[in-house]
Amino acid sequence: MSFILLSDPVLWMTTFNYEDIPLPLTLLSGYRSSRPKSNAMKRIATNLSISLLTFACGFSVASVWNQSDVKTEQANVTESFATLAPSAVPVITPTPDREVVFGHGRLRMVPEEVHLKSERLQYEIDVTFPQIVGSKNRHISKLNQRIKQLATNRYLWMLNSSKEDLQHYRKDHPEVFNSLEVHYEVDLATDSVLSIHFNGYEYGIGAAHGSQFSFVINYDLASGKELKLARLFKPGSKYLEFISRYCSDALSLDRDRALEFTKDPESWNITRNGLRFTFDHCKFFACSEGSKAVEIPFAALKEILNTEFKF
Repeated sequence: MSFILLSDPVLWMTTFNYEDIPLPLTLLSGYRSSRPKSNAMKRIATNLSISLLTFACGFSVASVWNQSDVKTEQANVTESFATLAPSAVPVITPTPDREVVFGHGRLRMVPEEVHLKSERLQYEIDVTFPQIVGSKNRHISKLNQRIKQLATNRYLWMLNSSKEDLQHYRKDHPEVFNSLEVHYEVDLATDSVLSIHFNGYEYGIGAAHGSQFSFVINYDLASGKELKLARLFKPGSKYLEFISRYCSDALSLDRDRALEFTKDPESWNITRNGLRFTFDHCKFFACSEGSKAVEIPFAALKEILNTEFKF
């Protein structure tokens, strides 16, 4: 940074390689003519003080400009993820969107939470499920009831423990609780299709370990009915064979463990990129292997997909 002292009582400040116009600092007019020559040293000291003050101001301005540039760069940073080859991926504990707008902007999906705990009955329940607002349509009301029922039915048994069970809990497991957690993620919400994945964890007093589970809602907004997997495929397309083979390859299963679906899998979802199939903890594989999921991209399914559906 440099400063130029001119003959007139004006200081000009230049800054570090910025293309802005120099900032003038105008002094009191007539300053030089109003002082005798004997005060030359005072004028020098005064000019030096002003120069130092201007330097400090310029440094502060430059600092603010630099900070502004950094904030702008940070604000413009976006994360992008490359599309990976289809493979088996672990189930991720979902975090529900607080609000999802869909159905031509008329419908909103909002979370509803249930938190229950009883020291006497020894249970602890945390359940979150979505409800759709913005319509009094009978189909939407029935869908809300269906979603709520699926979520809340999971914990009803905990609320009605028998006297024998409670005596057993207090005697052998006084510090342990029956527990349940259920959360959801919205995989797809368009003007025509809704796909919601629920992921839960459950533990019963006395069990060796807890278990993970999942359940889904796939809904056709146009017809007002839940979607069956078979409807997504052309008749006679042998889609179950294709899904079994694709998922077995993705999970690197040998011939003895290969999947062979004879009926539609229960836990499947429509995503923006394809169909995802979830294999719950202890249900398909050893409990030690945990839950697994495979997503089949639409590109791989295009030959057998029913063209009626546009995702």
